[in-house]
Formats: sequence, structure tokens, C-alpha cells
Amino acid sequence: MTAATVIVLVTLMPTRATADPALPGDGLTAAQQLAELNRQAEILTERWHYARDQLSARRADVEHARADANAAAAAAEGARAVQGQYRGQVDRLTNASFQGARLNRLSALLVSDSPQDFLDQMSALDVLAVDNKQALDRLTGAVAQAQQAEQSANDAATRAGQAEHDAARLEDDLTRSRAEMDRQIQVVTKRLAELTRQERAAYISGGNIHFPINLVGSGTAVKAARAALSKQGSAYVWGGDGPITFDCSGLVKWAFEQAGMPGLPHSAEEQARMGRTVSRSQLQPGDLIALYSPISHIGIYVGDGWYVNAPQSGDVVKVVLVPWNQVTAMSRIG
Repeated sequence: MTAATVIVLVTLMPTRATADPALPGDGLTAAQQLAELNRQAEILTERWHYARDQLSARRADVEHARADANAAAAAAEGARAVQGQYRGQVDRLTNASFQGARLNRLSALLVSDSPQDFLDQMSALDVLAVDNKQALDRLTGAVAQAQQAEQSANDAATRAGQAEHDAARLEDDLTRSRAEMDRQIQVVTKRLAELTRQERAAYISGGNIHFPINLVGSGTAVKAARAALSKQGSAYVWGGDGPITFDCSGLVKWAFEQAGMPGLPHSAEEQARMGRTVSRSQLQPGDLIALYSPISHIGIYVGDGWYVNAPQSGDVVKVVLVPWNQVTAMSRIG
């Protein structure tokens, strides 16, 4: 996890965008330029989602490590108490041997009044020896258990400290990443407001918001695809995870939650890594289609070369043809 945290910290630092370019005069070029600005914002947004998921995981690690440390400390305390108990038993047996209980076979024979008396004294010797050995064995085991419990407590405390340190670093970097993301979103929002009707039409052209919802099939993935299709026409909003507005990974996360699979990360890259890889010829409705490298966009396949996605700011959830030349991962998680 520490290595993964370092990777996050490195990749979260985006290159600052250059001065905002003025929009060109023709609608198609303006739409293309805005789409590129939008893509930059989407990359920053997905990195922010990824970092936030990692921060949540590290905070959970802190809580687990603290619980482990407390449990190990309690175990060490109990082991020390048992150790003290057995040490006292060994001490009593040792004192008893020095106070006359220690006999050997010769002395037992010399002081015995009869053969039966000799056998009785020998039996007492055997019992004392067995008791002493058992007590020593228990003491040895208790000491080892106490040492192991103390080591576990120390290890857990170290893990908790490292997790807290990593979480603090991630939180600081997350703040900087969010500021850069918000700045880029403001650029896109400003450009959207400047588009003419013709330019806006070119920007959001293509796609279907009336794709049939009744997909054939069963299982979690197909249910998720149906859920996503039920949101056709819903507005794209950065960070949106439903049920009214969505970004690309937010739509996938929400759809699978409706299908009975909660807990998906809100990160296109992490979502694409969750399932098993499938080829284009193996695609089924409900499979995930991830775009670009690094992955910064994702949608759900609905069959016949189409997928449902939340495409970009100013647009809506819709079904479009899969841009195969931009696909970098296809996976199945349902």
C-alpha cells in the first residue's frame, strides 16, 4: 500500500495548463477545442476520484491498524498475567524443594521404615518432578506468547503510524489536485457559455438518448447496463454519481449499485481494473469499456458496438458507438 500511495502522490500532480486559448470562429473547430479542454478536466477529475478512493482506503487502514494494536496490547497484557501466574507456581515448587521436599532415591531408602514407606516417598518425588516440569513448560510457553503479543502490538502500532502519515500526505495532495481540477472546470464552463447555437450543436452531436432499456440477459452486469440506460438524458456534471447528474465513472458506480454491487470505486481506472479482461469478440452487455491511456473515461457496453456513457460537460448520458481506436481496456465485473 505504501508503494501505491507514492504512485498516487506522483501521478496526482498534473502539469499546469497553458494560457486559455481563444475559441476559433468555425463551429467544428471550436467544438474540437472545447472537447480537448474537457478531456483535460476529465483526466484531472478521474485522478481526483482515484486519490480520494485511495485516501479512504488509507483511513480504513489506520482504523484497522489501531484496532489490531489495541487487540495485540490486550493479548500481551493477558500473556504477561499468565506468565506471572506460572512463574509463581515454579517459585513455590522450587521453594518446596529447598525446604525438604527435595529427596533423592538414596535418602528415601535410608529414611524409610518399610518398603511401602519407600515406595510412597518415591511416588511423591515423581509427582513433584512432573509438577515442576509442567510448571516450567507452561512458564516457557507463557513467556514466548507474551513476547509474540508484544511484537504484534509494536508492529500494529508501526503500521498505524505509517498509515496515518500516508493519509496525511494524500489529503494535502488531494487539496492541491482539487484546486487544479476546479480551475480547469472553470475554463470549460466559460468556453461552454461562449459557444453559439451552431457550435454547441457540433459539440454535442451524435448519440442516442432513446436506446431500448430492455436488454436481453440476466446477471448483475446486464442489470447495471439497464440501470445506466434508464438515465439517458441526465446531465453530465463533474463528480456526479447520481441519481440526477453523473460523470463517466459516477454513472458506472451508480449503475452497479442499483444492480446490487455497492462499493465500486469512483475512478475509471480502478473500475477498469476490477474485473477480468475480455476481448472485443467476447463483449457482452454490461461489460466495461475504458478509453485513453492512462484511463480517464469509461462506459458500459450495451451490444452491437454501442455503449452508454456520460460523455462530457454540457452533454448528457447517452448511447454512442464505441470509439474502438481509443479503447484501452475491456473488462467484466458482473
